[in-house]
Amino acid sequence: MGLRSAYSPTLNGGPTVLLWGDAAGLNALSDFLRKTLIASGTMTLSDFCESVDGRTITVRMRANRRDTGMRLNHEELEWTLRPQAADDFAELVGTLAGSGKSGHQYLTCGVSDEITVMVSRGEYPENLRP
Repeated sequence: MGLRSAYSPTLNGGPTVLLWGDAAGLNALSDFLRKTLIASGTMTLSDFCESVDGRTITVRMRANRRDTGMRLNHEELEWTLRPQAADDFAELVGTLAGSGKSGHQYLTCGVSDEITVMVSRGEYPENLRP
């Protein structure tokens, strides 16, 4: 299955980006988050994540907390992270991937206007279109 993504304005009661897949897909996400720590620019999830709604997710690092989190940028999604958040998220996703169980984690930066990011393993079907 790998990893899939979709934005929903109403999933779980509010705007949410759902990333769902199997252990291999979640491990790819965990590795990607660790790579962003040393990247010198923006990166996208497109290399290993299928966007079922057609929205590209761009990820970039920022040194301070201001303007971090997932946001809509025109018709695309932009996920701005501090290095510590990216490292923490990589750990959470890696643990979920290695657990052998279904479950989910919320990856939020704690700012008021961000879109919730929910990473799920084994809870949603491959053909989901939220």
